[in-house]
Amino acid sequence: MRRVTTIFAALLIATSVLAGQRSANAFGQAPAKTDGKEGPRYLRPGADPWVIEHNGRYYWSQSNNSTREIRIWESQSLDEPGEFRAVWKAPSRGPYSRELWAPELHFLDGRFYIFFAADNGRNENHLTYVLVSESDDPYSKYTLEGPLYTGDDLEGKSHNRWAIDSTVLEYRGARYLIWSGWEDNRDIQYLYIAPLSLSPLGLTGARVKICDNADYVWERVEEREGTRGLNEGPEIVVSPKGRVFLSYSCGASWLPTYKVALLELVGDDPMKPEAWKKLPEPFFQSDEFQFGVGHGTFIQDSEGQWRYVYHAKTSREPGWARNVYWRYVDFDEDDRPRIRY
Repeated sequence: MRRVTTIFAALLIATSVLAGQRSANAFGQAPAKTDGKEGPRYLRPGADPWVIEHNGRYYWSQSNNSTREIRIWESQSLDEPGEFRAVWKAPSRGPYSRELWAPELHFLDGRFYIFFAADNGRNENHLTYVLVSESDDPYSKYTLEGPLYTGDDLEGKSHNRWAIDSTVLEYRGARYLIWSGWEDNRDIQYLYIAPLSLSPLGLTGARVKICDNADYVWERVEEREGTRGLNEGPEIVVSPKGRVFLSYSCGASWLPTYKVALLELVGDDPMKPEAWKKLPEPFFQSDEFQFGVGHGTFIQDSEGQWRYVYHAKTSREPGWARNVYWRYVDFDEDDRPRIRY
């Protein structure tokens, strides 16, 4: 997502974002390979893409912060961007009026749920909210619920904690929410998990930190010792043989070194940190075609081929001008996902 700590960095990033937006508007996408059977395929401008298949159609959710809207695209194929409709617009002011981040559309128990983060214009106030559809139509009316309580005082609900990038894990008949959050008031992001209930909507158990955010130097914002770790953008993928992986984005989203790594669920209880094993090498990182890759969705196309839909930066300079792409994913002899470079 977006977090910087100095005025100088903020000014630098603001300048580069504008430059990146001009570049994206002029050329449509960052330089990238778009032919053949490997390499990136361009879809649309934007970031934090999410897509699901429902009744033979594909539904994509993204936010637009200039219009304060959450939008859903509908398409017949993963190769086309489709047409969008706004399903919710944030109010002009208030606790969830600004910075709508990473909306995820999930179809659960006959309704659609959109998990997203929002604040009042101050990043430290980011919390997780949920839009609930009134029917099984993804374009039906949505009701806003939340914020979800993502702190440590589940009974008294004091000191709600910063939370973004929420996703859902369904495992052995139970549901869990996984997100990126702050341990306290400091801007340091870890991955958390807690049991999730839909009726009533909320977390039914205390949050648990899944892992440290700096086990490897490449997880740090500047890829060197002495800088903070940063984990965000968790997403689930289940391999053809049933192995459960949790992908996450790490490093600095505003830098070209942003990348994606993997955890594997190796225990029976996802609520136990020791049940998650972190793989020692990134799953997906910058290559000759792209840089600053991250926060993607795993999905199978109509022919059963896995794809990874993600965003990449439009400039090597610091900033958040990004486009959405996809690449093919294969599962190797160990049943682990591999990006086709």
